[in-house]
Amino acid sequence: MESIKYLSKLTMNPKFIDFTKEELKKFLSSCKVEKFNKGTMIIREGEKGDKLYIVVEGQVGVSKAITEEMVFFLTTLSEGDFFGEMAILTSHPRSANVFAKTDSTLLSFDILAYNTLKRENKLLFAKLNSVFAVTLAERLYKVEERIKLIIKASLIKDII
Repeated sequence: MESIKYLSKLTMNPKFIDFTKEELKKFLSSCKVEKFNKGTMIIREGEKGDKLYIVVEGQVGVSKAITEEMVFFLTTLSEGDFFGEMAILTSHPRSANVFAKTDSTLLSFDILAYNTLKRENKLLFAKLNSVFAVTLAERLYKVEERIKLIIKASLIKDII
């Protein structure tokens, strides 16, 4: 089980501060290690998603297609960050593209493992969902701030 070697990285991650070492080991036992070369597309916007990823080495970029020719870069995710949780929680299609900005190592956690955890370890399941909820709330706040800036900029443009 190659994923267990990342236990110390999760233990030091503030997002997982409420998890015991045993809970993290249990979670890691359900994860797979996936490696991506720089430039590789990891997930594509609009595709069906069935797993989330945690960055354990490297960096990934997140982008959103505006048109077929125009892509808006959203953010860079680094060690300790995760993405793809919306697909696990809602079964909605992927909402963005994610690509490897550098050679990257990710832990993947799929929907089958998520559902197994839901049945077999309700406390760990609840803690994991709490991490997802906080992360999603933080992302929503950032999106709202961007929208506010866009609206403000368009109002200024209309005044000029």
